[in-house]
Amino acid sequence: MELKVVNVRKEFDRFAALHDVSLDIRSGELIALLGPSGSGKTTLLRLIAGLDFPTEGTILFGDEDSSRKSVQERNVGFVFQHYALFRHMSVADNIGFGLKVAGTPKAEIADRVEEAAGILGITELLDRKPRQLSGG
Repeated sequence: MELKVVNVRKEFDRFAALHDVSLDIRSGELIALLGPSGSGKTTLLRLIAGLDFPTEGTILFGDEDSSRKSVQERNVGFVFQHYALFRHMSVADNIGFGLKVAGTPKAEIADRVEEAAGILGITELLDRKPRQLSGG
């Protein structure tokens, strides 16, 4: 299912945590939200999941406006990064885990993990375990 975030703004006591954010994620597409602490990544995920509502803008699942739907009315879930790392698995296996669970062929997983690692500049870390990383 396609997900669209259109001109979303989220304010907390007049502080704009998100300002005019738009995304268009196609069905089956794998994305990563990257940015420094305080840039709004978690806020955006909370809005998509329905844990919070946008101050302005629209969140669409397919053609359906879900901007004001509760968590229970959406088929969405997420896990915070800290708890999503499997300590017994390599960085590559952690990155590719969702694809593996979805039944993606091994060769495609390897290609997509390599592509993501290249974009992130972490190719040399793919064989390491989380405990071998800074802050891991």
